[in-house]
Amino acid sequence: MNVELSITEQCNLRCSYCYYRETHGKRCAVMSDEVMEATVRLAVKKTIEFQDSFLNITFFGGEPLLRMDFIKKSVKFAKELVKQNAGKFKKNFFLHFSINTNGTLLTDEIIKYLKKERFGVAISLDGPEKKHNIARVFANGKGSFRAIKPFIPALLELDVHAVSIVTQQRVKGFADSIKWLFKQGFKRVGIDVDFNGKWTGEDFDNLIVEYEKLARFWYRSKKENLGIRVGLIQDKVTMGLSEIRQKEYGCFINNHTLVVAANGNTFPCTRFISSQQKAPYVTGNVLDKKSGVYKGIMPPDVSRFAKTDRKECDGCAIRYRCIAHECGCTSYYSTGSLDKISPEVCTHERILCAICDEYAAKLLKELPLENILYS
Repeated sequence: MNVELSITEQCNLRCSYCYYRETHGKRCAVMSDEVMEATVRLAVKKTIEFQDSFLNITFFGGEPLLRMDFIKKSVKFAKELVKQNAGKFKKNFFLHFSINTNGTLLTDEIIKYLKKERFGVAISLDGPEKKHNIARVFANGKGSFRAIKPFIPALLELDVHAVSIVTQQRVKGFADSIKWLFKQGFKRVGIDVDFNGKWTGEDFDNLIVEYEKLARFWYRSKKENLGIRVGLIQDKVTMGLSEIRQKEYGCFINNHTLVVAANGNTFPCTRFISSQQKAPYVTGNVLDKKSGVYKGIMPPDVSRFAKTDRKECDGCAIRYRCIAHECGCTSYYSTGSLDKISPEVCTHERILCAICDEYAAKLLKELPLENILYS
């Protein structure tokens, strides 16, 4: 069972590609103790019902480190509740905590706490200072890299992975930025693309060059068994070679996940989350035991999306590992609807899959399949 808590909508950064960028000024809600406790109770109840082997609680926002005391309170409450229900969980059950952070508010004390509680940490980091500061800036416009840099060595002692975003403004040299992250000691790097409807043919040409570099780097890392994970490449290769579709591999919709906004509203995916009135795709509220979240009811269009294929993608060889077809939240934030496909996303996926398939085919001639998928 995965629980994602948006404990604050406030953030000390103004990243250019944040999917809340257009509404940031209106987003000021913070989660109450009442909402947190109701969420954790519901999560424990569902974990027991599903007999899941774990309960992972992720704190995000906004910037969750703005509310470090609340995080500590939440961890304490969850641990006590799990202890009270000992014996009801599946054998070998474990409770785990994670945090998604921009890293600018880290201190030695916070690092020590995260280490003590064995937190998983996802840190937003786009590479060396010059590249990172293109998009990740404070509210005053100044770059945020220098606030993070001193804590990189300590972060590497945690269960940490970096998350990097590809934008038009930093596409040139993007592959080198990812390599830089691995040189710092990160073993896992997740990569996402800012689909904003403005990518040009020239932008995609530049992206092809960078993806080729990144795929070659992934290829060499596999051959040399470096034990690192280039998320963007590895995920496409794994889905292609294992014939696992994206909805099964990496989609949380209808998949034992509880996503909760600061006001207690629940959603099928993090990208939908909002405390605004009449927000789309709300499934209920944790404070209302008569709402859909307690009854397992999904909004009709979300349920339809999860269970059906897009007719316009019939015959496409990559549709089941293509986020234009498989990822509802990508469709939502790139087109404003679950039912539309962004031509920009479609083009990107064709480019990426073609490059990934080329290098996977090369590796298959040199390594066992399990080494490509799991090493």
